Amino acid sequence: MPKSWVHFKLADFVRPGEGYHFARTEIAAGNAARYHDHDFHEIFWATRGAGEHLLNGRTTAVVAGRIFLVRPKDRHQVTGSADPLHILNLAFPSRNWREVRRRYFPQERDWFERPTARAGWPLDARAQGELQYWAERLAAEGRPRWALDGFLMQLPRLLREPATAADPVPEWLVQARRKIAQPEHFVGGTPALARLAGRSASHVARATVRWWKQTPTEIVNAARLEFSARQLAETSRPILDIALDCGLNNLSHFYALFRQRFGVSPRRYRLRAHSTVRG
Repeated sequence: MPKSWVHFKLADFVRPGEGYHFARTEIAAGNAARYHDHDFHEIFWATRGAGEHLLNGRTTAVVAGRIFLVRPKDRHQVTGSADPLHILNLAFPSRNWREVRRRYFPQERDWFERPTARAGWPLDARAQGELQYWAERLAAEGRPRWALDGFLMQLPRLLREPATAADPVPEWLVQARRKIAQPEHFVGGTPALARLAGRSASHVARATVRWWKQTPTEIVNAARLEFSARQLAETSRPILDIALDCGLNNLSHFYALFRQRFGVSPRRYRLRAHSTVRG
């Protein structure tokens, strides 16, 4: 465990007029945030890859399907591995959480104080789908207060979402979604998703809506846009080239999809890409 730590302040990461900090970050082996505490509440979760979370001297695995709630007094650090860890990170004023709790959950024990919150709260497929829904809204331009409050109001219900062993997501569908995230596959669009699933297009469409409340087009476009966001953040390649690599030949359509998902244009996203909670 590191013998020293740094103290992060939310004011160092939030721009004037923004209500919170929200960022997508890739953490590779040997590339980690410094061991730290902070003056804000923090929530993060992985979308893919693997890593570890060192929290108050205790290490737990970070994988997709778990969400971590971190208090200001916690000292922690997230590290990656050979399989780079992709996380979404939300940092926000502690007073916002206190206000939401006081107004809507006055009798409930604070979820941030529960051991499961810091060990990694497991989420089932339905809860993960809702988390993706809120991630898109939290990424809105200006980081509006309504997005943060809406997410915090829904957080306890999301954490209570029961995992169901009686109706699990089929493995063929899980694998198809994992593979469609790769550029060589998502460039083929929804026909590629059906091919990877080994099922008819109509069968796949019924399955994605049933388990994830998303159409195949939404799933494929999400994979394309996640790839484009990484390219914008990590390279200086022309935006047109990135759009073409995504299988989107209409640049206006690409811009519209990107803005709908991330709340900003591709150019603005690139300019903001390095605004992450790092030391």
